[in-house]
Amino acid sequence: MGVYLLNTVSLTKPFLIPLALAGIIGLIAYRYRQKQTGKSIHKTRNFIYLLTTTILLLVAATGWFFSPFFFTLYLLALVLAFEFESAVSIGFVAILVVLFSLNVGEVDVAYDFLVILSLIAFIPLTFYLRREFIKLKEAEKEILVLRKKSLTPPQGIVEDVLRNKVHKFSASLRQPINDIKQLTHHMVKHDARTKREQLQERVISCSEEALRTLKKFEDETTGSISVTTKDRS
Repeated sequence: MGVYLLNTVSLTKPFLIPLALAGIIGLIAYRYRQKQTGKSIHKTRNFIYLLTTTILLLVAATGWFFSPFFFTLYLLALVLAFEFESAVSIGFVAILVVLFSLNVGEVDVAYDFLVILSLIAFIPLTFYLRREFIKLKEAEKEILVLRKKSLTPPQGIVEDVLRNKVHKFSASLRQPINDIKQLTHHMVKHDARTKREQLQERVISCSEEALRTLKKFEDETTGSISVTTKDRS
């Protein structure tokens, strides 16, 4: 929005090209500096902010709709979708659509509407590319998707939380651990051998349940075959 205002004010419009060139030089200098320190540039927000500003200045200075660099806006939206949450990319595209809509009809109405529609159509494309990228990385074992797949939407907040395999595993494991804690506490208070043996058997049962839960979690998330303490014995 700041770049758009600079482009609409007659006093600041001539400075767009020098600002764009300064932004390009800043990107190169920032890249060189991060390389010297051994840091990754695409993981820093400052680089993303500088990249976004530079691209917008470049597109604005060379004619917006008819800019030869207009395609970089699509690439930038894709970068934002991969580096941040989807809402960031959607917000970026939505603001572009609103700003471009203010200038529809200045040159060619049909062409302007086609550009706006292409920006809107790019939103579902980013979702598709993100999903395919995650599937590819998961297949390469570089990342692990821990959300359980389901054909039906969650019926409430609790079910939605438990779709995450880590949350479900934590909830399943908490109960046997709490039981072991309580049973161990009662064992200390009882002197009768029979009662202590009964409590001991329940502790062993809860321990085996906790190990089964752990084994199931390992098998579902990594696909590897885990070995429990009982199996080793």
